Amino acid sequence: MTDYSHLFTLLGRSEEFLRLKATSGEGEGPCSVFGVSEEAAPFLIAALTEGKRSALVVTASEREAGKLADRLSPLCGEAVLELPPREVQFRSFYARSREITSARIAVVDRLTSGAPCVLVAGAEAAMQRMAPPSAFTSASVSLRAGDVVDLEQLTEKLRAAGYERVAKVDAVGQFRISGSLFDVFPTGSETPFRVEFFDDEVDGIRTYDPVTQRSVGTAESVHIAPAVEAPLSKEAVERALQSLSQHRRRKALAPLCERLTESLKGGDGDVADALLPLLFEPATLLDYLPEDALVFVVEPAVVEEHARERHGRFSEALTQALTDGDALPVQSELYLSPEAFWQALHTPRTVCLFAFLRTFSRIRPQALFRIEAHSPARYNAALPQLASDLRQLKSRGVTVLLFAGSRAHKLREDLLALDFEAALLPELTRVPLPGEVLIVATGLPCGFELPEQKLSVFSEPDIYGSRKAAVKPVRRREVTRFDIFADLKIGDLVVHESYGIGVFKGIVKLTANGTTRDFMQIQYAGTDKLYVPTDQLDRVQKYIGTGEDRSPKLSKLGSSDWSRSVAKVRQSVKELAFDLVKLYAERKSTPGFAFSPDTPWQRQLEESFPYEDTPDQASSLAQIKKDMESPVIMDRLLCGDVGYGKTEVAVRAAFKAVQDSKQVAFLVPTTVLASQHYQTLCSRFSGFPVKVELLSRFRSPAEQAAVIKGLKAGTVDVVVGTHALLSKRVEFKDLGLLIIDEEQRFGVGHKEAIKNIKRNVDVLTLTATPIPRTLHMALSGLRDMSVIETPPEERYPVQTYVMEYSDALARDAIEREMARGGQVFFLYNRVASMERFAAYLRELVPDARIAVAHGQMAEGRLERTMLAFMEREYDVLLCSTIIESGLDIPNANTLIVYDADHMGLAQLYQLRGRVGRSNRIAYAYFTFRKDKVLSEVAEKRLRAIREFTQFGSGFKIAMRDLEIRGAGNIIGVQQHGHMAAVGYDYYCKLVDEAVNEIKGTPRPVEIDTQMDIPLDAYLPSSYIAEESDRLEVYKRIASISGREDVPDVTDELIDRFGEPPAPVLNLIEIAAVKAAARTAGLTVLTVRPGLALLKFHPKSQITGEALLSVLTEYKGKATLLSGDPAEVRLFVRNAEVRDMAALAEEFLLRLCAPQ
Repeated sequence: MTDYSHLFTLLGRSEEFLRLKATSGEGEGPCSVFGVSEEAAPFLIAALTEGKRSALVVTASEREAGKLADRLSPLCGEAVLELPPREVQFRSFYARSREITSARIAVVDRLTSGAPCVLVAGAEAAMQRMAPPSAFTSASVSLRAGDVVDLEQLTEKLRAAGYERVAKVDAVGQFRISGSLFDVFPTGSETPFRVEFFDDEVDGIRTYDPVTQRSVGTAESVHIAPAVEAPLSKEAVERALQSLSQHRRRKALAPLCERLTESLKGGDGDVADALLPLLFEPATLLDYLPEDALVFVVEPAVVEEHARERHGRFSEALTQALTDGDALPVQSELYLSPEAFWQALHTPRTVCLFAFLRTFSRIRPQALFRIEAHSPARYNAALPQLASDLRQLKSRGVTVLLFAGSRAHKLREDLLALDFEAALLPELTRVPLPGEVLIVATGLPCGFELPEQKLSVFSEPDIYGSRKAAVKPVRRREVTRFDIFADLKIGDLVVHESYGIGVFKGIVKLTANGTTRDFMQIQYAGTDKLYVPTDQLDRVQKYIGTGEDRSPKLSKLGSSDWSRSVAKVRQSVKELAFDLVKLYAERKSTPGFAFSPDTPWQRQLEESFPYEDTPDQASSLAQIKKDMESPVIMDRLLCGDVGYGKTEVAVRAAFKAVQDSKQVAFLVPTTVLASQHYQTLCSRFSGFPVKVELLSRFRSPAEQAAVIKGLKAGTVDVVVGTHALLSKRVEFKDLGLLIIDEEQRFGVGHKEAIKNIKRNVDVLTLTATPIPRTLHMALSGLRDMSVIETPPEERYPVQTYVMEYSDALARDAIEREMARGGQVFFLYNRVASMERFAAYLRELVPDARIAVAHGQMAEGRLERTMLAFMEREYDVLLCSTIIESGLDIPNANTLIVYDADHMGLAQLYQLRGRVGRSNRIAYAYFTFRKDKVLSEVAEKRLRAIREFTQFGSGFKIAMRDLEIRGAGNIIGVQQHGHMAAVGYDYYCKLVDEAVNEIKGTPRPVEIDTQMDIPLDAYLPSSYIAEESDRLEVYKRIASISGREDVPDVTDELIDRFGEPPAPVLNLIEIAAVKAAARTAGLTVLTVRPGLALLKFHPKSQITGEALLSVLTEYKGKATLLSGDPAEVRLFVRNAEVRDMAALAEEFLLRLCAPQ
């Protein structure tokens, strides 16, 4: 962390500041400080605490708190904490996500650790009562090697602390105890922990990857903070039950009291937040801070206004809930009243910060101070003006510090070019001299001026208009085929490569000839059943179709329908691959324009981007530039979700083309998107001589004609437009780059016109649909593709609820979003009754301006409505699923989905992604109708949504489904049908084969080796309890491709489940022998005591010479029984089955070794 103490020393020269520091520090306040600008407040707070003293900073809103915390962080480092407000839900909900809870718990846990910190909270968060600190600390658990632990007591304590016991820990708030292993994912931790016990003593602690479940490192200890703010200890629950029994005497409250009693007895931690006054003697935020902590109130009058408004909204919601029988009167104590709030903030160490001189009656100051701290000038990269001002400041003896971050060296060079010299320091390691101008290569979020101290401090945003905001590295979640298999449940569809589509009926144990094995049971059409040995699970995949709800027809065993379907898909896939290869070759042979390397202006444009590029953005841009600079015509597909930075990459590609005097056409499917892209391009190209125009229906005929004339004359450099760009009237003087957004949304006629343009200009196609990685790999080399998978850093994820729909919920959610100046998406997917529903909503929330949008509206009307919503003319957009893709509206931060049980998980995942695009908490409410009898499918979906919402564990499936729906964008509609016929995984395998065949890699003959080794080989339920885990491990073992894989698989099992018993070791051994048998081309391997029979496939790659040579080596043990196909017998008198299997493997490996 950068040391800013020398900056604080400069402030220490002010007598007024030293007096303030002494008065507040010694508790002789409250103090009022006047003259402190918004930009200077963080610096003053940091100087008064200097990392040694805790402080509470209260701002008006959560947005202000976020901004202030961002500005304090560089000055105070990790000591800065930000507390978001808790959302109080009186109504019962089916599930809710843990985002806000986790963020709050991380703060509370840090506060109870006793380390000095600066806590920033908006008025609402500061008004909310909390559980007493002792309730939180007593529910925390810490383990280290050598500790003796009673596992039963630990289980009880974790349950009371809000943790859920599961079969597999892969999300925060879960734990598992299996044999000697204890897995837990503590709140606030980046990784889960695996604790190994020897009897009841902690033997070792490891961290592990939640995706692979493999250990990644060791740890000395693990701290497990509660997963809820109000842990349900026995004493707390008894106190609440006693209170509920008294409330139950009132007839109107009896049903609610019964429901709450049931929830508390069942250990439902989700109800605890709303029942704080019943569970504990509630505390306030100040109870978590040390007695000598400073309390800062930033602009108290604004804080008071917000506090009143928030308390008023809470009181309204409570009154409504009391009327509906959803709340108890005692819950009014969840918030401090405005009077009690100011009483709590009135301490001898309170410092009120005002920008201007004013009175404030709530806190009567004992001492007044005036510290003039102004906002600095902002230059927006106008460096000649900056150089001129620096000369003036220097002549007046003012000390100037320019915190320019990564642009420090460039700033020094630019100022030198303007005849102004300033020293450059990597960090501020000394106190600057009077009149000295220093450039410092570290960052500062905002600058300030202290005229009395003759000090001017400028930050990177003050100089350049923006600061490079770092992007938090995101660990990618690789999804392997085994992961998807782990999600397999009874009743799911599966695909067997030889027999087709059937229904998975579970794992069954069968014993034959004294040997016990597990088999996967698959139900086919009619009464047909197939029992698949677990060593053949590599031939079975979960059926994943195209995202539609239609289920495929089950295959019939013994019929040729399946093989005909596969043959048809194989032929079609081959044609697809041939077409792609032909296109690729055509493009490579057509000469194109080779763009010049980057110019200084290009670098200037890229540096002005206010964020650090994500690794994916950087690599995508490098690939695009390489394509543009080569003489071959570019045709690249750039994939990435809305808001992931695709547009910025396209902007830079467009700018590169303009630098070589080429024109750029940016083609988009809708007028709304055209308007959005046009505004982005104008903003990014401001300050550069680049003429950007818009061609769409929203422009008058005269304006359109002027744009078309400019394109022909070459006076327009970049044009953004809808399909109007494709009309014959539009001619370019010298088109060099065509950028297409969401090509799949254009009609057939438009696509033909695009194809004609594509023949001789570079093309960059953008899509917001995630691309399936397996398909991406299969098509690599045939289609140039760049993928942006790193999401932008978000302050808060989306707080999600799954609950029954009610008028009160809709009204509260809409009014709360409007109160903070935001907008709401209300998803109602019934076009026929949408207008009626809009009228009902207008009645429900009279102050809300409500617009209606759906796909059946006239295109012009729809686009005008969407534009008006983007421009904040409406508060609520009542719409169908048209918002699912494309639009980026950062101000819309609440989503309400009506009848969410009618939608798939992938669809809900994508819809949820429409909100949460700014630095404020976003809310998503997935609702289902009250007292509605849900269909089995809907029940299943809701269960999946619940898991996804609470633990994020449905993420993999959601992404997978979403990707597959998007696969059609790359491979075309016709191929989509073929994918549905055989399932996604098998389809990818066929594509891979076709591509390899065209590249000249012959398809290997698939030989299904039958293994007959009489050893008990299975995964006992006592070793791996969950069927889904057993399936995953069976698939993992079946994927063993050679003896070298055995140690890794064995290590993984020991790591995840403990020491494997004999049947598991047998299973691994048989898999290794099978790998050797498959490589050698065996159809059957039979092993008995003293005997092994090896039957080779007619198309086995083993030559007669090799076989005879190895038979000679094993003379006396091996005999050739027949020659075509070959059959070999191995014989060793009195040898056990295990030894004969090892001999067979040794013989086969010798046979496959280079001769």
